[in-house]
Amino acid sequence: MNNEEKKEGTLTVDIYFKDNDLVIVAPIAGASFDNIEILIEGDVLIIKGERMPPEHIDPSLYEHQECFWGPFSRTIVLPKGLDLDSVKAYYHNGILMVKIPKKEDRKVKRVEIQIN
Repeated sequence: MNNEEKKEGTLTVDIYFKDNDLVIVAPIAGASFDNIEILIEGDVLIIKGERMPPEHIDPSLYEHQECFWGPFSRTIVLPKGLDLDSVKAYYHNGILMVKIPKKEDRKVKRVEIQIN
């Protein structure tokens, strides 16, 4: 890898159903709202962005480094039955939350048969 290529990190997520929504939660410390992008392509949700370090440190000065700084992404295949036109995203205190409602169930309608 040359100096111009950046290694990309993977975003960790929790995914669960609550009430009538699929909820995706991702801690993204160090990323500003402007550096996060959420895309939906078909049945796939893509979250990508970049974490910026609080200050630039020469890599040779590190004794130990676990925090990932730089570009990240996560691709999630979504289950069927979601209303992808009603996705909402919230970002607060370094936590991204994406909510996707389930489509309303079609109601069963009984049709009366007329006898002529």
